[in-house]
Amino acid sequence: MQKQILLLLLGISMYASEPSAFDAGNLDAPNPYGLTSSEKVILKNKKEVKTLSTNISFVKAELNDMQEKIDGIKSVVESQNNRIYKIEQTLSKIKSNDKNRSIQIQVLKDELNSTKELQIKNNQKVKLVLGELSSLIDSINSSYVSKDMLTQKLKELEDKINKKYNSQKILSKSGKTIFLEAKKAYAKKEYKKATELFQVTAKKRYLPATSNFYLGEINYKTKHYAKAIEYYKRSISLYDKASFTPTLLYHTYISFKKLGDKKNAKKFRDILIAKYPKSKVAKLAKK
Repeated sequence: MQKQILLLLLGISMYASEPSAFDAGNLDAPNPYGLTSSEKVILKNKKEVKTLSTNISFVKAELNDMQEKIDGIKSVVESQNNRIYKIEQTLSKIKSNDKNRSIQIQVLKDELNSTKELQIKNNQKVKLVLGELSSLIDSINSSYVSKDMLTQKLKELEDKINKKYNSQKILSKSGKTIFLEAKKAYAKKEYKKATELFQVTAKKRYLPATSNFYLGEINYKTKHYAKAIEYYKRSISLYDKASFTPTLLYHTYISFKKLGDKKNAKKFRDILIAKYPKSKVAKLAKK
């Protein structure tokens, strides 16, 4: 009866339901489901990298188009410069005793003026293209990711994928071996590593009640009280006569208290004192 009361109280106060221990997400599926938190991060990063790759392809196309415009205008400008140079050279070579000197000079001057006008127009076009290029660069800086940032994102994705593969490697070990490694990491306060290992033992159904209790303890010690309560609920629903049950009840009481839920906090305090009156934590709760 007491076990049913505990489960009811924990069930009412939970913030999220327990996921299936055997859910396994397929990241390559059109609509992945049943993903773990780490797999969700991997999927999110994959989507971000895909978006970044699309943006970079667009930017490259824009830059190639702009480069073609610049090269075209550059070719015209160089041609006009050569033409001006040749005209000026011809003018300097005209002899003073040439009968048609005046006519030749005037023709050359007209052609030179015409060429200079064309040069001015081309220069204006160059300025326009440079302005467009400047705007494109500003747009890239404000709207798209830099090469360094893309490299960083790709590295993060690679790390996440490696982490997933490492998890699969861990799964190949026995539950007992993983559990012992998890306890060592927990004792050293390596909570991140311990969390990953205890999640594996819980998934492998090796001492699942104890594994979930330790996961609750990790979140309790790191002040993630709502998450701690979730793991305590899973633990006690699997086995309510464990040696750590008084501590579980006490930390559930404290967690509700930290979350400002005085009603549930009092309920678990009363249950702890009633069921385990001689325990050290019951004495602490009385104080």
